[in-house]
Amino acid sequence: MHIRTTTSPVDLTRVHDDVLRPSFPDDELADLPTLQAMLADGTLRLVVAQDEHGLRGAAIAEWFPATGVLLLAYLAIAPGARGGGVGSTLLDHAVEAWRTDLDPWLVVAEVEDPAQHTGSEEHGDPTARLRFYRRHGARVLPLPYTQPAMHAGGRRVPGLLLLALCASGDRLAGVEADGTWLVPTAPLRAFLEEYFTLSEGTAPTGPEWDAIVGALTADTIRA
Repeated sequence: MHIRTTTSPVDLTRVHDDVLRPSFPDDELADLPTLQAMLADGTLRLVVAQDEHGLRGAAIAEWFPATGVLLLAYLAIAPGARGGGVGSTLLDHAVEAWRTDLDPWLVVAEVEDPAQHTGSEEHGDPTARLRFYRRHGARVLPLPYTQPAMHAGGRRVPGLLLLALCASGDRLAGVEADGTWLVPTAPLRAFLEEYFTLSEGTAPTGPEWDAIVGALTADTIRA
């Protein structure tokens, strides 16, 4: 299997049509023109996995340079290729490449909370997905998290978890004796505000946003 970083619009179109659309509900998936614009301006980073049979999976990240946060927006395996270790290899390769190129202080991801979402054959098992990320060192950030609307006419998706995949230790507020991270809330809130604004086209408001902000009133959160 070959894993490579790419900036090709053709690769992105194939990934969107053949990997993302079969893997994610419409409300959790940005439209292709939006992703293409982000690829062109450098805020979208794409890594693909392929073998002699074709495209096997892809990882897509959104880079927020103003706050130094990288969001793993999508990690998906092509239909028929799941369960063979492609996801683990792809995730490790992609995160290492992005950390080398961009030096984010925090890498985050969104997953469905298994306590609030049921699985399906089409979109996978939230419990297995969370277990997968935990095996790769992910920590749940203690927020009542809701994903912003991904496209015009879309809806926010409640009942998600925001995971911290990795962090630069010298840019955390501290690390406790048991290894718990003290994550500074000011840059995290700034990232979330920018993410919601870019996704929805307006500054975030509403009870879902108020709940997120309410969990970030202290200087740090523990993860």
